[in-house]
Amino acid sequence: MDPAAAAAALAAPATTPAPPPRPTNATDAAAQLDQVQREAEALTEQWHAAQDALTARQQDVTNFQNAVGPAKAAVDVAKANEESYRKQVDAVAMATFESGNLDQFNALLASGSPQDFLDQMSALESLSSQYKEALGQLSAEVDKTTAAQSDADAAVARAQAAVAQATKAEQDLGARKKDAEMRIDEAEKLLAQLSPQQRRDRNGPGADAPDITGSGVGVEALRAAATQLGKPYVWGAEGPNSYDCSGLTSWAFKKAGVTLPRSSSQQALVGKAVSWDQLQPGDLVFYYSPVSHVGIYAGNGTFIDAPQSGDVVKYQKVSRSAFTGARRV
Repeated sequence: MDPAAAAAALAAPATTPAPPPRPTNATDAAAQLDQVQREAEALTEQWHAAQDALTARQQDVTNFQNAVGPAKAAVDVAKANEESYRKQVDAVAMATFESGNLDQFNALLASGSPQDFLDQMSALESLSSQYKEALGQLSAEVDKTTAAQSDADAAVARAQAAVAQATKAEQDLGARKKDAEMRIDEAEKLLAQLSPQQRRDRNGPGADAPDITGSGVGVEALRAAATQLGKPYVWGAEGPNSYDCSGLTSWAFKKAGVTLPRSSSQQALVGKAVSWDQLQPGDLVFYYSPVSHVGIYAGNGTFIDAPQSGDVVKYQKVSRSAFTGARRV
């Protein structure tokens, strides 16, 4: 998962909508339930997004902390090399000083013959060349040491920042979970006030099961999801006995060999964008803005999803009015 995308998804503060007046009868409860369930589902998906962000930040901590050791080791190597070349420079400088051949004029005065002068000049040039070479090597090693130290400092800073971000993500996860649980509890109480007939009417009829043909990751995920038909919707569940919407899709795609983010909002960022007219079986279908519901397109205008509390995994018609996008993995 991309860290920047996860951060953007969680930029809005986690706030719980003010609860509506408590219903006094089943009819009022039915009228309020859709709104409350939408809010509960959105908060649950924010909670899942916070889980995704926490996982990403924890991985950042591991990656950056793993980079600190090699960076510090590189500093130690660079410093050792620098010290070695410093000793070479000192040795060449001392040899030059002890030879007494500090320049051409001194060499001329100290020579007893033209050949002696040439010999001394040759030695002086050799020492000068060694000194320049040693100085050049020392300068290069000083630069390497500085760069290695800078890399090590940056690695430490990134690791420290990642720890701080992971801590914040963990705190945010707790806040999102608390908000979601409060709204879920309210929705469950409203649902309990409905009569069996009201529950059936609210869930609506399912669509006929289409023939699943073709191949590819999406189609394999669709086949996997179809094996879960009839299992109940449960807030935050990800199988194998119950599911929420993104729990079903993440479970199904994992069976097809692909790991999706846990939240519908982050699943809406994977793969390739697909328009309404381009939908194919196996595409992820998303509802609402911001995204808070997801299912898998099954063809003929239907998709399979875990719809809502009180309902089960089933095929149903894709709502054009609720549709806000699709992705092909």
